[in-house]
Amino acid sequence: MCDAELEVQVKIGVGGVLLIAMFAAQPRPIAPGVRISRMGLSAEERREIVAAVARSAYDAPDSWEEELSATRIDLGASPGIVLRGTKLLCGATGNCQLFVMRKANGRWVSLFGDDQAPLAESFELGPGVTRGIKDLTVVTNSSAETGQRIRYRFDGQIYRRGS
Repeated sequence: MCDAELEVQVKIGVGGVLLIAMFAAQPRPIAPGVRISRMGLSAEERREIVAAVARSAYDAPDSWEEELSATRIDLGASPGIVLRGTKLLCGATGNCQLFVMRKANGRWVSLFGDDQAPLAESFELGPGVTRGIKDLTVVTNSSAETGQRIRYRFDGQIYRRGS
């Protein structure tokens, strides 16, 4: 099931009654990715990504290569990469800083600009799309019993926190 879809289950019930159940796509946990050096990126692309991440990270690890885990994503109108902290850029409740990059005009740019990237336990892309880029919903874990969902929409340059 893709992020922008609903899972639909159709069954025939007693007496031939058609039963339909729909389940909304759930945010996916931030899966372990790979080191950015293993993503097939050029040295220049890796420098662009690390520089953008460094501008919006709340701390600076000894090695960005060791700290960041990366996964390629489909943002809609352009390819993307999600990076997350794995040690230093993670908090005690399991939230890690989440960075979303997109390819624009041949360069990798942060969808959070130079603003501090959010902390997240999990994230979801879509189903909404704003200005060609999928909306981002992050889920933060505040404690064992509470969490918060925050939606971001693309304003043409970066993600902005929405309602």
